[in-house]
Amino acid sequence: MGKRFWEVVNEVLRESDIVLEVLDARLIEETRNIEIEEKVQKANKILIYVINKCDLVSQAKLDKIKLHPSVYVSSHKKYGITKLLHLILRYAHEERNIVGVMGYPNTGKSSVINALKGRASAPTSSRSGYTKGKQLIKITPKVYLLDTPGVLPYKEQNQMKHALIASLDASKVKDPEAVVFEIMENFKGKIEAYYKVKPTGSYEKRLEEIAIKNNKLLKGGTPDINTMTRMILQAWQKGKIKL
Repeated sequence: MGKRFWEVVNEVLRESDIVLEVLDARLIEETRNIEIEEKVQKANKILIYVINKCDLVSQAKLDKIKLHPSVYVSSHKKYGITKLLHLILRYAHEERNIVGVMGYPNTGKSSVINALKGRASAPTSSRSGYTKGKQLIKITPKVYLLDTPGVLPYKEQNQMKHALIASLDASKVKDPEAVVFEIMENFKGKIEAYYKVKPTGSYEKRLEEIAIKNNKLLKGGTPDINTMTRMILQAWQKGKIKL
């Protein structure tokens, strides 16, 4: 994802009055796109942080987030969508307003748009980068959302980060075991709780236990760690493992 995506971003910034940056509540800082935020500020446009997937984290974690203006939403459960619309309207002009929707791939931009619209107005997919071009979607008589492709900061090559935030599909991650270890280190006990194993011993031993419990075995009964770690990463990316 390179220059052609940034061409779309710059065009959206020119056209928009308000910009929504959709973030993953589990990984706020990792899904903030500082390049976009700086461009919005430079263009003197309103930036609203939409903290999506808030149902996947505890209230205590949400209380630590200090971004303004912001709203917590769960597009999956339709939570916070009315608050988001009211926040948009607070900053809207009397006439027609264009609201650009941006963020990393797979943070849930299209799902947020669908929730605002009340029906499937923008195509969604569990695979990252599904939205290929711009779409203008009417939300109210004076508010139109401008959907964009998910974008990565230009030249960013951090595959570990992209795997964690689901911008890189689990099937394409070169070292899924390293990513799962990173989740185990940063969110202690969450993977173990999901798979109902004790968070004791080395990470390697825990993965072996999870693989055995889920009958992911190679010939001879050896735990199939590669398959199991990809399954764990896929569960993480789909929001099944909550914080």
